Amino acid sequence: MEKHRLPDTPFWVEPDSVGSDHLELSPQESHHLLHVHRAQPGAPFQATDGAGGFYECVLESVNRHAAVGRIVERREGAGELSRPIEILVGMPDRRAVEQVIEHAVPLGVTAIDFVVCERSGPGGTMSPQRLVRLARVAKAALKQSRRSRLPKLGSSPSLKAALGGSSEGGAVPGAWRRFLADPEGEPFPPGRIQSLKAAIQLAVGPPGGFSDGERALLLDSGFSPISLGPSRLTTETAATALISLIRNSL
Repeated sequence: MEKHRLPDTPFWVEPDSVGSDHLELSPQESHHLLHVHRAQPGAPFQATDGAGGFYECVLESVNRHAAVGRIVERREGAGELSRPIEILVGMPDRRAVEQVIEHAVPLGVTAIDFVVCERSGPGGTMSPQRLVRLARVAKAALKQSRRSRLPKLGSSPSLKAALGGSSEGGAVPGAWRRFLADPEGEPFPPGRIQSLKAAIQLAVGPPGGFSDGERALLLDSGFSPISLGPSRLTTETAATALISLIRNSL
């Protein structure tokens, strides 16, 4: 008898499709499980709901083309870092936006705000439809990385608006530490984050970098400038490098 093979990545399940002991995948996710993996009743699979829930399941039945799984084990916060990391990204071009998400989500960020800066290209903030499309990119990255909590995606019309609307607004003063990717900054010292019981907010400029006024605003808002080395980096590369630096320091 052939042994059931666990799919390599978990499946996405909407939080309201999770019950006390069963969950139901969407038709699209069910198609992938049933027809790509050719799963039969009794096959194990995993699911994540993006709200912190991660589930070990066994395929029990098919209900109108939707796979129904019996929940064997629930894990809360699987694949998540010990503290939140938010990042403000100066608006790059469309493809770079997707690259930031594709790399930032597996690295553990909890929120990404694409900010219209003085040196951003034309176009302004992202439309709700565009953010919905990007949410699909984030979900794919979430499944691939086996995380359980989907990062919040946003688009602010200015750096001032982004700083005013960050999660820090309701935090205790000093509860957040802020770091800015900056050619004039100092190298990041190993162990600097480990001793700090704080959530983290990062900032990376658009192509061409932050303007002098935007840089001054960030410094006045408590961002510490951090050097990422002597070479010039694109926005998406700088974002990945800065997140990785902080993640590895946790």
